[in-house]
Amino acid sequence: MGIRMVVVVVIALAAGRAEADEWHAGLNLRSELGTHPIRVDGGVRLGRFDLIAVLDPMFWTDGEVDVDLIGAVHVGSSGYAVFGGWRPASISIAHDARQFQHAVLVGALGPLPRIGPFDLAWGFEVAAVVVKHGGALPTDTLSLDTMADVGDNVNLSMFLRVGYGDAL
Repeated sequence: MGIRMVVVVVIALAAGRAEADEWHAGLNLRSELGTHPIRVDGGVRLGRFDLIAVLDPMFWTDGEVDVDLIGAVHVGSSGYAVFGGWRPASISIAHDARQFQHAVLVGALGPLPRIGPFDLAWGFEVAAVVVKHGGALPTDTLSLDTMADVGDNVNLSMFLRVGYGDAL
């Protein structure tokens, strides 16, 4: 945990405070089959560093729950950003058991033209499931030995973010 905190602090200091601080919230519309297609996000941008939480409002449809915790660094004032994060997920399996999965996220996003007061951004991400456990199944860690393992553990996706924000 300590090394993660050091990395976050170093990135935040390197990002500077050239941009205005703001809060933001929006819809996160996804192409990936590993998450629900509509998610809700919100966060706070402090200078060029953005802290974001993405929540799954569709958990009631199938019992799958996932949450993203993301740190993004904006490149100048262009609107482009790179990000990294963590996605814990809880998936319902047979006999009321649950399997827990933990994925590491990396990706990038870029701005699209605004529509009225709404910001639009298009992005892509790679999510790699690094550990699965629970549900009376053996613990499984990231394996890329075969193409089937890659397909099971690595997901590529695109997303469209429609958001609104204002100064803090």
